[in-house]
Formats: sequence, structure tokens, C-alpha cells
Amino acid sequence: MKTPFAEIELFLRIVELGSIRAAAREADVEPSSVSRRLTGLERRLGTQLIDRGQARSRPTPAGQRYYERMRSLLGQVAAVEADVAGEAELPKGLLKVNAPIDFGRRYVAGWLLEFAERHPDVDVELTLASGFVDLKAEAVDLAIRVGRLPDSSLKASKLADVPRVLVASPAYLARRGQPQRPEDLAHHDHVFFAASNRLQPLKLLAPDGTSVSIPRRGRVTINAVHSAVDAVRAGFGIHAGPRWAFQPALDAGEVVELFPAYRQPTLPMNAIWMPAVLLPARIRAFVNFLRERIRQVPGLEPAGLL
Repeated sequence: MKTPFAEIELFLRIVELGSIRAAAREADVEPSSVSRRLTGLERRLGTQLIDRGQARSRPTPAGQRYYERMRSLLGQVAAVEADVAGEAELPKGLLKVNAPIDFGRRYVAGWLLEFAERHPDVDVELTLASGFVDLKAEAVDLAIRVGRLPDSSLKASKLADVPRVLVASPAYLARRGQPQRPEDLAHHDHVFFAASNRLQPLKLLAPDGTSVSIPRRGRVTINAVHSAVDAVRAGFGIHAGPRWAFQPALDAGEVVELFPAYRQPTLPMNAIWMPAVLLPARIRAFVNFLRERIRQVPGLEPAGLL
């Protein structure tokens, strides 16, 4: 059924599918019909939205701004209409997810494919990034972030706490000796995740509640968790990293945990999204799906069910 926003929705699909021809195939109409409707929308707005001079139909800068704002707006309009009509809203449309690179590769990519298989009316897109992305600027529906969230207008659902573990390989300990107390760690090599970690002491919480702060040194810095795991396996030093990343190596005996009675500060893992009048069903369903799947990840402490 043609909606009051049919031309806008068609434009969104041109951008998402990458070409006028692909949008025409999806709508089961001739490409010339799609092109005429797009031209009509551009004339109404007084600006070009799609660059037709390339193999792919890429949005112009104005088209990209229009896409990002309209995509968010129409999602909210659809949710409001479904609610007012009393319909059972089903997940549908494009779900754009952003996640940290290593956690995304190991877990989120597979989860998203499973979610798409469960909901055939949902298209999925996953981007992996080492830093935080701007959800509004990138038109991302939902992001998974690890760390303290700054005060903002974003909505969040806590998925889990991320415990950290102090590890080294048996070969490294055989070569350099087993540290007998936390203060001995100052005389060992460490593998760092970020260059700034070199200037930050390692903070451990003793069983009696007192805090221990240990300066660190080391030759290796790698800002990818799976590569840091490889460096520790190879004997380049001691590392303080997320337990979920090291759990397989711990289970295999490739690394060992140091000072397990001492704890490091945990970080929260959250699903975040832009505020909306009514949250689209695809986002709401995927948050619930994440909360189910996160409970299966070894080395995480899942948040309580809502």
C-alpha cells in the first residue's frame, strides 16, 4: 500500500540498496519509474539527492543529510502509526549495528546473522570500530559499547559487566619467574592495549579491600584484543585484559591467571540507541536478543533480566 511518504521511502531504499535499478527490482517496477519519482522528490526539495553519474547511486551531501534525518523520522512515524492502529508491530526494515572490532568479530556478527534469519523482514548492517561512533551522524540504530557512558541524551540498556583478568604465558613465567606478590609486577614486561596505558599504573583491589597501584613497563602495545592475546601467548609479557577474550586461552592452558584473588575494576557493556517517541520493533527485539545471547559468553557477568 502506498503511504504518504512513499517517495521518501523509495529514496531511502535507493541509498540502502546502492542503485536505482536495485530499488526498482525490490519494488517490482521499471527503473524509469523509480527515476521519475526520485526526480519529482528532488524537484520538490529543490536539490539533487542522488549522484547518477557513478556506477552506484550514491547520495550527494544533501542527500546523505536527508537520508539520515528521514530514516530516523520515518522509523518513529511507522512505530507511532502501528501503535495507534493497535497492530502487533513486527521487526522489519534495516537494522544498523555498531560494535567494538574484536567482540563484534567473535560474537556480534554471528548473532546479527542469526537475528536476520529469525526475522526475515529485517535487513542487517554491521560496522566494527575501535572507537565510539556518532549514532546520529552515521545513522546507526544501535551500538554496543564497553566503558562508562558520558552523560548524554542516548538511551542505554546494560548487557553485562566485563571483568578483567591478569594473564601471562607459562613460557614467559618460566623465563622471567613467577611474581610472588603484586608489587613484583613492576619488574616484569607488560603488553599494553594503548600507548596511554604505559603511563597509567595497574590498579588491583586486594581481598581485604585495599588498593594496590603498580607502575608498568613493556615493549609491546597493540590496540586489538585478539592480537594482544596472541602477544601474551607468544611470551611478550603480562597483560590486564577482558576475561572474555582470554577465556579460551585460559581453558586451553595457553595462558595462566596471576593473582586471581585480586580484582581489577570492571567495565559495563551497554546497548545504546537514539531516543525515539516509540522504539522501532527491530531495535527493541534485537536488544532482547542481545540480552539472551550475552548470557552464553564465557567471561562476562550478564546483567539481570529486565
